[in-house]
Amino acid sequence: MRIEKIETALYRIQRQPGLSNSTQQIDATSLLMARVHTDEGIEGVGWTYSHGTSGRGMKEAIDTLLAPRLVGEDPEYIERLYERMWKSVFPNITMSGLTTVALAPLDIALWDVAGKAAGKPLFRILGGYRDSVPAYGSGLDLAYSTEDLLDQVTNFVDQDYWGVKIKIGRERMGEDLDRLRAVRQAIGPYTPLMVDANQRWSVGEAITRARAMEEFNLFWLEEPILAEDHAGYERLSGTVNASLATGEGEWMPEGFLDLFQRGAVQFVQADVCRVGGVTPWMRIARVADAYHLPMAPHLVEEISMHLCCGAANGYLVEHLPTLNLNNTGYILNPVLPENGRFTPTEDPGHGVQFDLEALEKVRIA
Repeated sequence: MRIEKIETALYRIQRQPGLSNSTQQIDATSLLMARVHTDEGIEGVGWTYSHGTSGRGMKEAIDTLLAPRLVGEDPEYIERLYERMWKSVFPNITMSGLTTVALAPLDIALWDVAGKAAGKPLFRILGGYRDSVPAYGSGLDLAYSTEDLLDQVTNFVDQDYWGVKIKIGRERMGEDLDRLRAVRQAIGPYTPLMVDANQRWSVGEAITRARAMEEFNLFWLEEPILAEDHAGYERLSGTVNASLATGEGEWMPEGFLDLFQRGAVQFVQADVCRVGGVTPWMRIARVADAYHLPMAPHLVEEISMHLCCGAANGYLVEHLPTLNLNNTGYILNPVLPENGRFTPTEDPGHGVQFDLEALEKVRIA
């Protein structure tokens, strides 16, 4: 089997008004898709995303730098092809950030081809550790009124989600505490409650705020400080009582390894699109497993459910209905949580079927 051609397309998906965290407001998502065509008629589909304006840059990187390295090659040599793409990057563009995010659509598409060629779902060819994985409910809800916030979290609880996560990081600490107090009362004392500060604070402020939130028995405190401040996470891990979750802002396996060696993270949130696809995500998961750390990936539930079912240390999948693809109407066969769990289908590959006709109406490149 050989790769005959690779097509890319960039779409802009509008989001509902009022979605925000402590550092940004999200009005739209750029969806960058790659379709890998083979001479045996198997087509693999992969994608990545951006909440900013970097989509065109990523598309150009794929079209002019990465995709030409794959045409004519056997798509089932995924590790070799990933290394070929990676080594073609330097010295053309940076080795992280935009580069890794641009690698993701191609790598995901290659794994989709592999699954379809084998006639097996992605999670089975990744290891098939479990058939389903718990889901937690999440929201971009920092600007929500307390009433709307409570409606969201109680809806998650009513649907038997494993736990709930809300945004924190309002200017006044008292506002965060009031909202948390209301949420904890609404969901009860035993439902796991996670909070996400989106890199809002300094180490000192994070310590102060974490101590003030101890009464709410948080399951984890997510990204309280800048993602790259590994020394800060190490200090926090030895100072605050809450477990720390981070990793969505990490791009390279070496960055995760440094966090693991420092003992600076308890829940690993590698994002399959940001780290460059399935191949590097599984590498990160294997290293995390050696440190006995669970994987709780950031977003991309459509692929994350396969990753967490394939990896032994897959733990939780985030369901963020206002920011996923399953709830946009652009997927023909969305797989949503049932009884608080994601269960991948037995369709070969990742199983996601995009409505290309509907997407064409929002195509921008």
